Amino acid sequence: MVWRDPAFLRLWISYYAPLVGCDALYVVSHGGEPEVEEIARGCNVIAIPRDPPDASFDETRWQLLSDLASGLTRVYDQVIVGDVDELIISLTPGETAIDQLHRTRLGPVTAPAGYELIQEDDSPLDPGRPILGQCYQGVLSASYSKPGILTAPARLTAGGHGAETPFDLRPELALLHLRFLNTPDLLERRRQRSEIARQASEGSDRNQAAFLRGWRKAEEIRAKITRQFAAAEVVPSAEAIERARQVLEAARKRKGAGYQFSVPKVRERDFRILLDPALRDLF
Repeated sequence: MVWRDPAFLRLWISYYAPLVGCDALYVVSHGGEPEVEEIARGCNVIAIPRDPPDASFDETRWQLLSDLASGLTRVYDQVIVGDVDELIISLTPGETAIDQLHRTRLGPVTAPAGYELIQEDDSPLDPGRPILGQCYQGVLSASYSKPGILTAPARLTAGGHGAETPFDLRPELALLHLRFLNTPDLLERRRQRSEIARQASEGSDRNQAAFLRGWRKAEEIRAKITRQFAAAEVVPSAEAIERARQVLEAARKRKGAGYQFSVPKVRERDFRILLDPALRDLF
C-alpha cells in the first residue's frame, strides 16, 4: 500500500520487478494518486478512496491488506504483503529472496527477521549509489519481524506486526525497514504522518500510548532506535541468522487476538546486523 511515497514506490518496484515481474506486483494506491499510476505502469494498481483518518485507521488498512493478500494466495503459491518502505532480502550472498522462498517449505504464515536500517551519521544519502552500499547496518526489531509472507488466507493485526494465528519464523530472510534513511523526502514524510496520526486521534478515547505511535512519535522513536543501534553488538549477517532465531523465538507472545514478538524482550538481546559486502548492491 502506498500514499505520497513516490521514492519508495520506485525503489520497491525496481527491487521486486526483476525478481517476479511487474505482472505479479500489486500496488494498493491509497487515494488513487495519478503519480502512483505512472510510476507503477505495468503493475496491478488498485486505487481505493482515502477517507479522513479516524481511530480505526490502521486496523481498517490492515484488514483490507489481509483480505487482498489472502485472496491472492488462491492464485499464487506465496504472497508477500507490506508497505513500500519494507524490502525483504536473503542473507545468503548470491541468492535472492525469491530463491530462498522457492526452495523452502513454508507454513501458512511466515515472518522474516526484521531490522531497522540506521545510518552511522547524519550525512545525506547519495541517490546515485545503492542504498545498502551506504547504509549496511541495522538493529534487530520485534515490530518489523512482520508475518507478511502468506501461503494461505490469514488475518494480520494492525500495522502488520502480528497475526491472528501462530506463524513461522525464517531468519534467513531479512526485512529491511527504510523509514529512517537521511533524505529530504523522508523528513517530510515523517512530518506528514505525524499530522495524520494527530488528526486521527482527536476525540478518540483509545490508548494513545499505542495508537499509530510509529507515526505520532517518529522522531522520538528514531532517536531511541539510534541509541540502541549505537550500543548494540555488531554481528555479521552470516551469524545473524542463528542469533535472530534465538532472540525472536524466545520473544514470542500473545497480545489480544494476535501473536507477535515482544518488543521489550527483543530489546534486551538486540544486536546490530552488518550486511555482507556481497549484499550491498541489492538496492
